[in-house]
Amino acid sequence: MLNPRLILVAVIWGVNFAFVKFALADFQPLSFTLVRFSLAALFLLSVMLVNREPLGLEREDRRAVIKLGFIGITLYNILFIYGLKNTTASHSALFISMSPLFAALILTMTGKERLNMPVGAGLLLASLGAFLIIQSNANGLRFTSRGLFGDLLTICASVFWALYTMKAKPLLKKYSSIKVTAYSMAAGSALLLPLGTYELFHQNWGAISLPSWASLAFAAFISGGLAFTLWYQGVKQIGVTRTIVYHYIVPFVAVVFAAMFLRERITAQQITGGILILTGVYLAQRQNCMKRGQGETGKR
Repeated sequence: MLNPRLILVAVIWGVNFAFVKFALADFQPLSFTLVRFSLAALFLLSVMLVNREPLGLEREDRRAVIKLGFIGITLYNILFIYGLKNTTASHSALFISMSPLFAALILTMTGKERLNMPVGAGLLLASLGAFLIIQSNANGLRFTSRGLFGDLLTICASVFWALYTMKAKPLLKKYSSIKVTAYSMAAGSALLLPLGTYELFHQNWGAISLPSWASLAFAAFISGGLAFTLWYQGVKQIGVTRTIVYHYIVPFVAVVFAAMFLRERITAQQITGGILILTGVYLAQRQNCMKRGQGETGKR
């Protein structure tokens, strides 16, 4: 069975591309990212207070939370932004969508989990589906030496997103998904501040339109606070690979959203890609996606 909450996350993140792209017409990239994740962290901390959830972390876990924020908020966003700046949007979308495959490979190579046939087939089908969707873009995929640097940065960003999902698992055994999300976002935003300070002070705040503020609000509270928390709930409940495979749905949602609201035409190739993605995700959910290895973190 497919997980409706994780499908919702994929829908939110697929739609979020359009909102972020719109907002960046008024915002500078790092100032947008800093404000977005700072607001998301404050929102989640407020929810914790309303729910009377204890705010404390055990001392030995504080470093792990800071490391998580550094990987998933600071490094990922820097690599993603500058990778996109130096390559095409199609290449960026393709490599970011490959994070489930990177997660499975890392878990397998480190001996923490073993990949079985149904999930391996599901990952390959979903990867092919993402490739078909992105290749169908008007600009397509054109690998050149000029865009190599941006491609490498984006691949690194995709790996760090996989790590951000994986490294949370031990913390999620002790804390709620909302607490892990809130503190990792707060830590990542604080670590991003030295690089983003210049843009914050040089941002023309008075020139930002109301629709751009609305796009920021969606990116912070819905795509950030809500979707990230649901993502970690998935990791806590069904494991890393069975959660991260839903990331493949994001480019398909982006295509459908563009067709519905931007009047872009859906091609047969995109439909085929979407079917392959959904089939791949379904295969990954049918059985336990990975068999636990002897070196699983939680048993150490």
